[in-house]
Amino acid sequence: MKRYIFTLVVIVSLILLNSCRTDNPDNSRLVSFKDRSLNLQPYFEGFPYSGFTPFYEAGKMYYYYQDSITFLKEIDLTKNIDLTTGSIVSDVDFSLRNVWGIRYNKSDENLYWTGDEKNDEILNLWKLNPVTRELKKLTDVPYIFGWRWNDDNKTAYIVRLGNKEQRLGELRILDLNTGDDISVLQDTKEYRFTWGTPSWRPDGTGIITTVLKDADRVYGNIVYVDIKNKSWKLLTDPLKPRSYPGPAYKDWLNNNEFVYYSNENGFTNLYVYNLQKMKSKQLTSFTKDINESELIDINGKKYIFAVLANPIENEIYLIDPENGTVVNSKKIEVNLSILDSDKNKLLVQSTSAISMFRIDELTVTQSDFSFSTVIDTPDDLKNEILHAKVERLEYPTFDTDPATGKTRMLHAFLYVPKNPLPADERIVMIQSFYGGANTFSKRNQILADAGIYVLSPSPRGSDGFGREFSELNDKDLGGNEIIDIIYAAKYIGEKLDVPASRIGVFGGSHGGYATMRLLTFPGVINGIKADFEWGFGISHAGFSDIIHFYENCNIPDWVTKEAGDPKTEADKLRDRSPLYYADKARGKLLLTHGTNDNRVPIEGSLWMADSLKKYGKDFTLVKFEGQGHGIKGLENQITNYKTWFKFLEKVK
Repeated sequence: MKRYIFTLVVIVSLILLNSCRTDNPDNSRLVSFKDRSLNLQPYFEGFPYSGFTPFYEAGKMYYYYQDSITFLKEIDLTKNIDLTTGSIVSDVDFSLRNVWGIRYNKSDENLYWTGDEKNDEILNLWKLNPVTRELKKLTDVPYIFGWRWNDDNKTAYIVRLGNKEQRLGELRILDLNTGDDISVLQDTKEYRFTWGTPSWRPDGTGIITTVLKDADRVYGNIVYVDIKNKSWKLLTDPLKPRSYPGPAYKDWLNNNEFVYYSNENGFTNLYVYNLQKMKSKQLTSFTKDINESELIDINGKKYIFAVLANPIENEIYLIDPENGTVVNSKKIEVNLSILDSDKNKLLVQSTSAISMFRIDELTVTQSDFSFSTVIDTPDDLKNEILHAKVERLEYPTFDTDPATGKTRMLHAFLYVPKNPLPADERIVMIQSFYGGANTFSKRNQILADAGIYVLSPSPRGSDGFGREFSELNDKDLGGNEIIDIIYAAKYIGEKLDVPASRIGVFGGSHGGYATMRLLTFPGVINGIKADFEWGFGISHAGFSDIIHFYENCNIPDWVTKEAGDPKTEADKLRDRSPLYYADKARGKLLLTHGTNDNRVPIEGSLWMADSLKKYGKDFTLVKFEGQGHGIKGLENQITNYKTWFKFLEKVK
């Protein structure tokens, strides 16, 4: 495979373009808040690029450019990288679609992905010719979990058929050369297909993929599918808890051995399975989750490059796959995402709470990890979008940590605005779920620009601290995780001397539910009393009725894992649904939702609004037409933040 050398220079023209844009702000990008004028332009148009997908094999990188519409562009990796000169390769406005997992096929030089047509998560396989811009839909199914082709261009894909109780899963094989599409086998009630990327045996006779026992995300397993006989064999112990085990790499170690991920020992580690011996061995034994890894080649020998990460600390490792020996390791200050690899070179994207974006080429040897910057955020733009100092802190919650015998302490990041509001106007916003990550948050920096403090905690159930911690909220949705956030509010209110009336909570999806649950919390759960007089909340794409969500969403197994079984625990699920406690709502609530959301149907917000209206509560409902689970497109995102600040202006 040909190797490419990357420029180390940040392109001057890009810096000048950004400087020009932000020195002369468009009035439509200005937002007034508490006697301030915020310019949203640098956040969205200062660096209007995202979704970087480079391919050593193609010598090209694909990325999105967001303007009035969102374009997909390509740029030559063998030359100086100037993102402003990329070529448009499709006529599609990608703000109107979801696109997941773009891959390059060397045999036809086309791009493939799973995606939808109107932000509704009806996911199919697509092919794009970057030269002719022809886009072709290759399948017509409700949902594709995962897919992978082999050297013969036969693509194994896992499809979910039907809705509600008819959600059968099926393994299919699509021949990209002929268009032939055959069904291999369907799943069973005992073992259901789920998210994960299938992996082909090198000789093409079989596939390994992920299944759930009894549709329970706690009991993930791996099966080997015999293509000829259309049968599968369970490879892992079905009685051992593990979350989403699956093949780690496209390539196997040999025709009989593959590497897979599993967290059955409490943390995500690597295992090797031998099909001849029908045995598995644990390759690594880290007490921190392996976040990503890649099979690389150093002087003809295979090694594993692994990224270990949690919100507190990150490390990179070079591992010998023959025995799991750590050859080299290094602590790093950023989170790394592996974009592509070629022998011992990797393209990695770096980010942290105070670093928006950087792509490096990483050269790995047995003795060294050498980084060379390919693309970086322009320095003048950094000054315009970094408005918070980030402090890591721990706060006490209500229970005892069995590991220490002391009060459980929870991790959080506090975003401290460089220019805060006056002390008597100080506002604090708390993320209700999916917080505490050491990744850049445009939203948190915009809020800091407005002088608002943001607390981003990791309540129980959060990822990054091992399986035991992430499962503390299983079957307890709306329970102890909610109390963790109440304790966060009390802690930060005292620390910053801010009254409850100026402390709010926000979140999307699960976090949207949690926001509504917090504002309507009845005061006691699981025998534990807790209360807080929230001043306000912002919920995006939240569900207010757990049972309705289960019956109409596209992730029902998530509901049974987190909340419980609606068939046997309906009373509990209704009791934990904010819709039925709207009379207890305190503070002001902003509800936003996309009309095309199939993951969390918009009824979750519409019904909550109706109930709040019935009880005379203070709320605002904003619908985003044609949007799915997230808000995409330049103007939609600008509108969303204008909506936020109009709402926040009422906080006193």
